[in-house]
Amino acid sequence: MNADARTRPLSAEVWQRPFVRAHHAWCEDFVLELRLRDVPGPVIGDRLGEVESHCTAAGETPEEAFGDPAAYAAGIAEESPTRPASGFRRITALSAAQVAALLVGTAAAGPWARGEDLAYNAVQAGLLGVFVLLLLALPRVLGPLVRRPWTVGLPFVVVVQLTGLGAALAGRLDLPAVVSLPAAPVAVGLFPVVLVLAWAVHRELVRGPGDDAVLSPLPPQPGTAPRGAGGRRWIAALTAAMLPAAYLVLAAFGWFTA
Repeated sequence: MNADARTRPLSAEVWQRPFVRAHHAWCEDFVLELRLRDVPGPVIGDRLGEVESHCTAAGETPEEAFGDPAAYAAGIAEESPTRPASGFRRITALSAAQVAALLVGTAAAGPWARGEDLAYNAVQAGLLGVFVLLLLALPRVLGPLVRRPWTVGLPFVVVVQLTGLGAALAGRLDLPAVVSLPAAPVAVGLFPVVLVLAWAVHRELVRGPGDDAVLSPLPPQPGTAPRGAGGRRWIAALTAAMLPAAYLVLAAFGWFTA
């Protein structure tokens, strides 16, 4: 079951197999846990193929045969090789950098219109720094966020939002500025940064899983033709364009309301 993923037909993608569709929740949790632990796609496909073969032969469900999918995946991950940082981790880091550039760049539009510098007081600069650090930490805390969305994910999102809101409102405090930057170069210069990061996100989204695809080692089954990539390209383009478009809208709003 260790055949190279490049030798397997696209129709062997696990999500198109009737068994996986019938036990989607279990298989999805199983694959997600292995992905979060950086287990290579071909290894995941092999293990999922073993689950399918066993359950088909024994007439059991995955829950009956292997128990909790996350616990079973954790045991497999301990004896499996790992791969470099996965695509969704890179996308998360790139998107976090985009948001940070967007916040600073669009905040400079108002001062630029008034002929002032972009200034941050100590509280505002501190909260903005914490906000950026929280965004950049997303790739590292992604596992706990996904595994425990209510106990970890929701509090994390609330803290991030409150920190960003606090950084915005702290600018109204009557405190001396500790950081002062020329507004026009910041507003103009950070927009190309957002564009470059958007291009990098787009490349990650359209690249697809490649040799790291989760493919089944089992023979393809009738009615499992490969899905086209056209939809993925459109979604990737729209996703990548969202933050640059938001940058222009927010900067224009800040300029005209200054």
